[in-house]
Amino acid sequence: MNAINVKSEIGPLKKVLLHRPGNELLNLTPDSLQRLLFDDIPFLPEAQREHDEFAHILKANGVEVVYLEDLMADVLNISEEILDKFIRQFIYEAGIRTPKYKTLVFEYLKSFKDKKELVLKTMAGISIGEICRAKREVEKSLVDFVSEDSEFLADPIPNLYFTRDPFASAGNGAILNKMYSVTRNRETIYAEYIFEYHPDFAGKVNKLYDRYLPYHIEGGDVLNISNHILAVGISQRTEAAAIDELA
Repeated sequence: MNAINVKSEIGPLKKVLLHRPGNELLNLTPDSLQRLLFDDIPFLPEAQREHDEFAHILKANGVEVVYLEDLMADVLNISEEILDKFIRQFIYEAGIRTPKYKTLVFEYLKSFKDKKELVLKTMAGISIGEICRAKREVEKSLVDFVSEDSEFLADPIPNLYFTRDPFASAGNGAILNKMYSVTRNRETIYAEYIFEYHPDFAGKVNKLYDRYLPYHIEGGDVLNISNHILAVGISQRTEAAAIDELA
């Protein structure tokens, strides 16, 4: 049985994946706005209020609402092997290269007993100050002396509530995207693990495109027109080569 069956953008909605805005918005700073593709810092309580109202309307109309953070937490609860693999991959994709910090971030994330809290922390970002507070006995290095505690080892991922962008559903498959912006590439790591390991999706989803392909494509350019027609637009974020690969 296929876990995804999407052949229209205007038919009755049965199930939808959301991400509730979280601390990743609190961790936006004036210096990081441009890099993280924001014009301003959203007011988190208002963003959460609007999201909760949107989710309530969906549920009131019979739509099943599932959350990215909950599905990912389910995956990390499956085994220590999957957990360790995810943390190491997250560290690599966050661009943490210093051996000391790779070790400290791995130990820090492993210390989370609640896997949903772990997932939310990877989304919110990890600062040097957090690591230092967690490991007070660690001897300081030259990198520590020239770095601010507020500096992020792993940037927040504030665009996650645009859940259509990282991957789009088409027919019985998912288009797991290579994002245009480097800062958004990490968003697709969660879908990769969910489709690979979550019992509701593992072996039940055709992967129509892979995040490791070299051509960028984003879900906002994908449109399910009918049972037989998929439209994909060429844009700044979607290359013609990606459309050829998808086709």
